[in-house]
Amino acid sequence: MTGLLRTYASPGLILLCSFLVTIGIGACLLALPIARTIPISLIDLIFTATSATCVTGLTTISLDAFTRFGQAVILALIQIGGLGLITITFFFMYLFINSGLAGSVMMSELLEINSWTHVRRTLSLIVLITVVCECVGAFLVFCIIHSHLPINTALFFSVFHAVSSFCNAGIIISEQIITTYGHHIPLLSTTVALMFCGGFGFLTWCELGRWAKWKITEGKRYRFSLQTSIVLRWSIVLIVVTALIYFILEQRYSLAQASIPQGLLSALFHAISFKGTGFMLENISNFHPATLFMLMIIAFIGASPGSTGSGIKLTTLAIFFATIKATISGRTAVEISSRSIPNDQVYKAITIVAASIMWILCSTFLLLITESHWKFDDLFFEAFSAFTTLGITTGSTASLSAFGKIIVTTSMIVGRIGSLTILLSFKFNQKDDPVPFSYPEERIMLG
Repeated sequence: MTGLLRTYASPGLILLCSFLVTIGIGACLLALPIARTIPISLIDLIFTATSATCVTGLTTISLDAFTRFGQAVILALIQIGGLGLITITFFFMYLFINSGLAGSVMMSELLEINSWTHVRRTLSLIVLITVVCECVGAFLVFCIIHSHLPINTALFFSVFHAVSSFCNAGIIISEQIITTYGHHIPLLSTTVALMFCGGFGFLTWCELGRWAKWKITEGKRYRFSLQTSIVLRWSIVLIVVTALIYFILEQRYSLAQASIPQGLLSALFHAISFKGTGFMLENISNFHPATLFMLMIIAFIGASPGSTGSGIKLTTLAIFFATIKATISGRTAVEISSRSIPNDQVYKAITIVAASIMWILCSTFLLLITESHWKFDDLFFEAFSAFTTLGITTGSTASLSAFGKIIVTTSMIVGRIGSLTILLSFKFNQKDDPVPFSYPEERIMLG
C-alpha cells in the first residue's frame, strides 16, 4: 500500500489528503446531535473542524455550543492536527505491523529526515515528547484550578488546555476560567513552557537529547546540525527581542497597571504566543499599533520546522536572509555558519516567502469583495491570522458570510500545510526522470 502511494502520489498530496480526511471526519462527528447543544450550520461545523485540525483557533461560534462529547472531538482534532495524522498513523503501524522499506522512505520524506533508517526512532521520540509534555502540563494545570471547579470539569479543562497549548492551537473552552486565572503566574508559566516546547520542533528536541547523551557518555564537544543551530539561535533572538519590544511599547497600554515582574512574564508569554499559538491576555484593541505590526511579523515567521506551529518557519527566514546577504556581498553561493545551502532549498525558501505573501494578499482581496461591510485592516488581519494559524481576530470572524468562511477555511489549510507543499502536492512522481537540459542564458534589467 505504501509503495503504491509513493508511486502515484507525492508526499505533499498525501499530507493534504490526510488533513482533508481528518477535517471531514471531524465535521461529521460534530454534526451528531450528541455533539451539539444548538443547531449549527454545515459551514460552521466545517470551519470549526478546520480551525481545530489546523491548530488555528478562529471560531465562528462559541465552543459552549458543543457538548462535552463535541469538545472532546475538537480536542482530538487539535491533537491530530498538531502531530499530523500521517505521523500518528505510521507510529501505530510501526507498533503493530512492519510497514516495509517503502513506508519508511515515504515517512522520511514527509518528516524531512535525512536517513530513512531513523524513522522508527524519530516517531517514537515525537510521540514520547508529546505525551510527556502534555501529561506534565495537564497535571500542573489541574493542581492550579482543581479547588475551584468540579473534578471532572477541572480534569477535562486541564487536558484540553495542555493539548491546546502544546499544539499551538490557542483554543479555549472556558472564558470564565481564563478570566479568573488569566494573570495567575503558575498557570502563565505552565502555558509558556507548553507553547515553547510545542513550537521548538521535535527534531530539535531529539538532537538536544542526543547532545545530552553525548556529553554524559563521551564528554567531548558535540557539533549540532545546521538546522538545530539555526533554530536555537533564531528562537532565542526572536523571543528575547519580541519580549523586550513588547515590554517597552506596552508600558502605557496593556502593561499600564502591571508590576515589573508581571510585565516581564506577560511580555515573555506574548512573545511566544505571537509565534502562532494566539493566546492573549489582553484584547488586541488595547495594544500599541506598533505591537500589532510586530505581532504580524512574528506570526508570519512562525515556529521551528517539524513543530506543532506554523508560519514560514525559522529556517526559511534564515535562508532568505542569507540569500539577501549573498546577493549584496556578491557571493554566488548562499552560506550559513560556514555551510553552503543547496540551490534547490534556496529556491524553495524564496518561493515559500513569495507564495505566502501572495496568498495573504489574494485572500484579503477576496474578503474585501465578500465582506464589504468590514474595514480593510480588519479583513487583512483576518486573512493574515488564518494563514499564519495565529487565531486572533478583530471581531470579524463570527460575522463572515458563507463565501468569507470558505476563504478563511482554505487559508487555514494552506497556512498549516504550507504554500509550497500545496503547490507541490499535485506533482505526481514519475518513473522516468526527464533528461536534464538548460536553455541559453540572457540577462535582463532588474530593479
